[in-house]
Amino acid sequence: MTSKTQDQSTDASQWEYATYAPKGETCPACMKPIGSLERVYRGSLERQSGAPVVVYRHVGKCPV
Repeated sequence: MTSKTQDQSTDASQWEYATYAPKGETCPACMKPIGSLERVYRGSLERQSGAPVVVYRHVGKCPV
């Protein structure tokens, strides 16, 4: 049986829902600022020390 690895951008379990990010957030995928009216995916990243941190990522492909 073959194992499939999932791309993080398409793994639905990583992202909770689509929303709008608070002012001053940066996309962790492209490291660019997120505009005030840009739709983003909300998710969380585990940390070794402390609670998970909430992150916001561009919906679709990140701007170039």
